[in-house]
Amino acid sequence: MSHCPDCDRYVGPYEACPFCGAPMERRLPIRALKVAAVLLVTLGLASLWFLARRTEVPIISVAEASAAANLAYVRIEGRCSRAPTYDPATGYLSFWIADPTGEIRVASYRAETRALLDQDRVPALGERVSVAGSLRVKGGGASLTLNVPEEMSVRRSDAEPCALSELETGKELRRVHVRGQIRQLTEPYAGLTVFTLRDETDTVDVALTDDALALGGVTPTLTVGDVVDVVATVSDYGGEPQLVAASGADIILDADAASPFPHTFVAELSDADLGRWLLLRGTVSEVKPFSAGVKLLLDDGSGSMTILLWQDLYAAIKEQAAEASELRPGWEVEVQGELTEYRGELELVPELAADVRILATPALGETAIASPTQTPTTGGGVTPVPTPTPSPTASPTKTRAPTATPEPPVETSTPPPPSPTTGPSAAPTVSAVSIGTIDVDDLGREVTVEGTVVDAASFSHGFKFTLDDVAGQVILLMWHDVYDDCWDRAQVNLGARVRAVGEVTAYEGQLQIEPRFGGDVKVVNPTVVTPPVRAIGSLTAEDAGLRLAIEGEVVRTEGLSSAVKVFLRGTAPEDQGEIAVFIWRNVLDRITSNAGLGTPGSRVRVVGRVQVYRSNLEFVPTLPNDVTVLEMP
Repeated sequence: MSHCPDCDRYVGPYEACPFCGAPMERRLPIRALKVAAVLLVTLGLASLWFLARRTEVPIISVAEASAAANLAYVRIEGRCSRAPTYDPATGYLSFWIADPTGEIRVASYRAETRALLDQDRVPALGERVSVAGSLRVKGGGASLTLNVPEEMSVRRSDAEPCALSELETGKELRRVHVRGQIRQLTEPYAGLTVFTLRDETDTVDVALTDDALALGGVTPTLTVGDVVDVVATVSDYGGEPQLVAASGADIILDADAASPFPHTFVAELSDADLGRWLLLRGTVSEVKPFSAGVKLLLDDGSGSMTILLWQDLYAAIKEQAAEASELRPGWEVEVQGELTEYRGELELVPELAADVRILATPALGETAIASPTQTPTTGGGVTPVPTPTPSPTASPTKTRAPTATPEPPVETSTPPPPSPTTGPSAAPTVSAVSIGTIDVDDLGREVTVEGTVVDAASFSHGFKFTLDDVAGQVILLMWHDVYDDCWDRAQVNLGARVRAVGEVTAYEGQLQIEPRFGGDVKVVNPTVVTPPVRAIGSLTAEDAGLRLAIEGEVVRTEGLSSAVKVFLRGTAPEDQGEIAVFIWRNVLDRITSNAGLGTPGSRVRVVGRVQVYRSNLEFVPTLPNDVTVLEMP
């Protein structure tokens, strides 16, 4: 009150009227109001904190992360469905969580990421994750930002020890512990290393990304032949199991291990062991060269076993042998490889030079066995090796072959062939025999045949052409060294008429003509069957099996262990389709200007067959001259 109640004069802040002395009523002090306001606010905040601490963050499914929930603070639970990506420079970390309704990306930044790394709470592929954060919905996609590291929990399961043959694609995201030997190292693209691991039962590809190395802080040094223990998650790549390591620390090198394969005695082996990888030790009792390599007879005291060494492998073994000498009878060796069977006989087939260790050499003065020559053979045989099979995309895994073709049989050696030709070879003067008259009685004979190429196929050590002279058909088998030595090789294709001189051999009841060198094969009429040209965008599953021609521009290339995939896109305005061209490495290595296949923007023409693999179209050329690089940027 500002006026006196008795004299009605203005009093101001006085407690008694200065004019009449009447007491004034007390007013509420401003200070009291301030104190009360602070107390009220504090009580309100405390109440909110108390309620917030005891109120659970709502758990939603991925499907419920819609625009209506934008900026909400929610919790999502599921499995880590994609391996984390990490940028050490910015501290940005992201991974994906999947539940039965969908998949969502989770991200964290510098401070939160550092806390997760320090507390070892970065999820690995397949691990169960519960995370709360701010939901962001933008452009039809949703993501979750982790604001408090403590709001994320990761439930890790113990790694299950298992053999590689026990890995199944039906059990994706299972964490396993495997042990094996590194057989191959590849880098399909920058930032991804894929190595093939083998134990005595099977093989599997292991993927290790640069992100995983950065997260783990450990970069293992891996080389072919190393024995390693791997803890990783089973994933699916092209229908085949693949292991994904969460960090470099999950790959442990066993420097003291010589071989992961069991040492076995020959007398203990039977047909039940076919397909297993084994280790044998013994003495070389015989060395038999043949056109594609060497066969050793190994005696370990309990029995003898044939060891099959292909030509390139034998050459590599010679280089690492003492004084780079030939393998000789009497040498003590240790061999690991796959146990196979050919015509009722067990054989051990190593893959790498490291699979053959020379333990002791014979006394000086013993005569070495001559090196194998690339010549045809008679009698006996070599274990057939099926062509591997391709996978559809990303990381370097097991592959399937467009056409599985077993290795043809080859046997004992004949005199060395002449030097490779440097120009067109002279036409044979021997009269050609009718293909229809050739039968099993001609095995081992050298004959001259002439016919039209009606089919072609590639396999790991060469190419096969089917010759037809109306009276019959026969396989023309050209090993890689024979094919490379053939002056007319670019014209040997479907429709061409070919004259060949070679030895008659047989494999699984099928007769073959096996030339000794490139000059034995001559194209008489180079007319080639030209397939129809189709727009890439017009190809459908109904075209599977058709031999066609396409032309397009290289978009990208993906490398596999035994092949490459070149993705072509149509160049015409009306043709914007895209297809993967699957090329085996033995074909790729013989393509002229093949560097253009790895250069985006290159124009390429391809002749091949359309195939469907797991609902994806693929285009598969058979021969090197089926692929032509027209232009490079």
